[in-house]
Amino acid sequence: MISDSINGVFVIAAGGVANGSFPVPSKHILIWKWEHIWLIYSAFAMAILPIGLALIFAPQIIRQTLIRDPYLTAQVGGCGLLFGAGSVLFGVSLARLGIAITNALVSGIVVFLGSLWPIMVGGVQIDRRHLQWLIFGLTLLILSLILCAGASVSRDRSQQNKLNEERPSTGAFVAVLLAVLAGCLSSVLNVGFASGAPLIANAKIDGSPPLLASLAVWIPALFGGLIFNMGYPAYLISLRGSWPVLFEGHHCVGRWCRSALMGSMWFGAVLLYGFGASVLGSAGSVYGWALGMSVSILTANVWGVAGGEWNGASFQPKLLMLLSTVLLIASFGVLCLTRLPR
Repeated sequence: MISDSINGVFVIAAGGVANGSFPVPSKHILIWKWEHIWLIYSAFAMAILPIGLALIFAPQIIRQTLIRDPYLTAQVGGCGLLFGAGSVLFGVSLARLGIAITNALVSGIVVFLGSLWPIMVGGVQIDRRHLQWLIFGLTLLILSLILCAGASVSRDRSQQNKLNEERPSTGAFVAVLLAVLAGCLSSVLNVGFASGAPLIANAKIDGSPPLLASLAVWIPALFGGLIFNMGYPAYLISLRGSWPVLFEGHHCVGRWCRSALMGSMWFGAVLLYGFGASVLGSAGSVYGWALGMSVSILTANVWGVAGGEWNGASFQPKLLMLLSTVLLIASFGVLCLTRLPR
């Protein structure tokens, strides 16, 4: 039992590393705009890979499992649709608020609500003592995000002052509301996973490999998310008449490969989370979500340091970032110790 839980934690942690690393291949992609990268990334992450893996290695998921319970399949797809809307709103608020504030708001809400949604909707039962420790771990995680946001804002403000730049402040209140809504909607993806547990169980009964059984949830959920995640970039590309850009330039193949790699890493993170959460047991969608997100945020912070984002920053933002990292590691420890059986 203990070894299974430890294995589940390691699998989810590996997924968190992949999730925190998936934007890295998009660095320094020239010519393409955000919408071109996101279109290809979404196609691979939410359609080509999940459906392709199922058709090759677990065709019974599509032929039997999902058809057997169309109502639950549609319900999971609806959760994915809300997740997709949250992704688009995240992109909109990112342009208005900047990276630091948007990431802190959205990540904090996604972590907190995503971990508690399965409990609130009755999909997971957890005793009072474990719930208290869970909330304590989540509180440490959110405090870490607040400090991280403060560090990022302080760093960006000093850089703007050096360049004599100002960030437009118009519509800030609306942008904050959009970011909050983005976090709330994005967290619903975990509701789809928790409520779709019977689909995963049926997929295993139908003979699907344990690692791929969660595709019974991810296929409808991610297909729902695909509608907005591909629809909005496609709209922007059509609006700007930039479809030919996808096939122009000497490094066109490289741009496609890097965007596809983004999708592969993100989907790999989702697949590992689904498998690890199943290994953790009935409360896996609660603890697994928080564990995976904490590792993802820590990984993203490490990539930020490695990429030179903090070069030239003053002592104050670096200190805040260090404290944020300490709290993040502490929250991971609390969540792990709370979940592992004694």
